[in-house]
Amino acid sequence: MKLLLWGAGGHAKVVLDIVSAMRAFTDICFVDDDPEKQGQSFRGLPIVSGSRLSGWSGSFLIAIGDNRIRAARYRAASGAGLCAATLVHPSAIVSPSAAIGEGTVVMPGAVINADARVGRNSIVNTGAIVEHDCVVGDHAHIAPRVALGGAVKVGDFALIGSGAVALPGAVIGENAIVGAGAVVLEGAPASATVAGVPARIVRRVA
Repeated sequence: MKLLLWGAGGHAKVVLDIVSAMRAFTDICFVDDDPEKQGQSFRGLPIVSGSRLSGWSGSFLIAIGDNRIRAARYRAASGAGLCAATLVHPSAIVSPSAAIGEGTVVMPGAVINADARVGRNSIVNTGAIVEHDCVVGDHAHIAPRVALGGAVKVGDFALIGSGAVALPGAVIGENAIVGAGAVVLEGAPASATVAGVPARIVRRVA
């Protein structure tokens, strides 16, 4: 099977390790927005121009950590008629009753428990826990070692920083940012940044 990975940076290194562990793809190449990288190689694989999208017959995954950029490239690849892959590292634990959206990547050691839902083009990073009945939106990023308690809701484009904890039933709004190591008791408003223990609003975008 063929796979095109968009992005050739640090996040792409981890994604490529997942691809290698899955052993599901035999033809892999990269697209990168940096023209100086095009025609070069990344981890021994070619980096091609974005103009290759229209002629690509395989799947794609956006290997970029930034939610906004990842969403824009996801729309571009989907608009070119490509089908998004969903990647789950073999060491991750995903309940049979959980659902993972297309284009999402689940990193090593992550756990997604019963009846949880993760949207499209999102990242469940290394060692993160998404407990039962959680709902994670599209284009979101659950960073390494995050723990989401049961029935937590995470909006589209939200970023939950490394090691943060959201208690059961917390609601984290669209575009919200939860600082690393924060403990969210009840929630975080849309477009707000929260940090600390317990988490409090430190910035709000109108």
